Amino acid sequence: MSAGVPPARARTVLMCPGQGAYLPGALRHLREVPAVADVLAAVDAHAPDRGGTALPVTRLLTEEDAPGPEELVRADPLGFDLATYAAVVAAGTVLLDLARTRVDAVLGHSVGDLAALTVAGVLTVRQGVRLLRVRDRLLRGAALPAAGMVATDAGPDRADHLIRAHGTAQVRIAAHNAPAQVVLSGPDSQLGCLEGALRDEGHRVTRLTSRTAYHHPLLEEVHRHFRGLLRAQPVARPALPVHTTAGRWASTPAQLRGTAAAHLTEPMALPRTLRVLRAAGFTTYIDSGPRALLSALVKAGLPGCATAAPLRTPVGADRIRQRLAAVVPP
Repeated sequence: MSAGVPPARARTVLMCPGQGAYLPGALRHLREVPAVADVLAAVDAHAPDRGGTALPVTRLLTEEDAPGPEELVRADPLGFDLATYAAVVAAGTVLLDLARTRVDAVLGHSVGDLAALTVAGVLTVRQGVRLLRVRDRLLRGAALPAAGMVATDAGPDRADHLIRAHGTAQVRIAAHNAPAQVVLSGPDSQLGCLEGALRDEGHRVTRLTSRTAYHHPLLEEVHRHFRGLLRAQPVARPALPVHTTAGRWASTPAQLRGTAAAHLTEPMALPRTLRVLRAAGFTTYIDSGPRALLSALVKAGLPGCATAAPLRTPVGADRIRQRLAAVVPP
């Protein structure tokens, strides 16, 4: 199948989430599945020594009492990044195998773009690990202020108004995820002020687990260096078309390399992306992460389309196959 834009007919997309994909022990019922074991072994084999108390990624994803997201991102931010990446790549690989040829494209969300590129065969797991190691070094070396991200049920227009009204110009809309959900990104000093303003208006506000403010100009220098290193990375032709929440198909080497770095500074607009996919004939959306976060956003943005989150709770391959069959018939 061509790695370009697919023709308009009923199709299925596999979605690869970003930072919300880490859940302690999420793959514990799949640890003996060869595809999962291979991904976890490869990540641990190519990951650096992160210190005497850092747990291997295999343990983070197969032991239920492993550190939670907040604890892990504080104590071992690279371990958090590697576990997130490994979880999505392993889950996505299993889902592709169980769905066989019924998946027609992959969609990355934020740093899930790296996992999507790996699932599509553009990058190897070893390359993905190396890129995360490089990104970690760049983030640690950058003179960044304390910064983070929050999700709120305020729409983009209201969020933009509050940013201007409260003089918090360094806060940016990092992601428009659903008709009434945006993610805000910026320095903690201004983000905290905006959180209070949103709550005062009755909006829900959730601080996201994140080591910094992704999708933000604060990371422009990191992005520049990362893009420079990506230019030397070999990329393979995608086995499946790759779409990103930056709103485009990626098929040329330059586009694919750009996709790997987009989460650092580029804002996302998922509703627009979903409209593009729906116009291209995509009617079924499979979420490869836990908690069904992306499938919930698809339900909000594309009413009437079919969604599945086979790993929304930790289960074995047989149960995953049953959940897939409910929306992707043989």
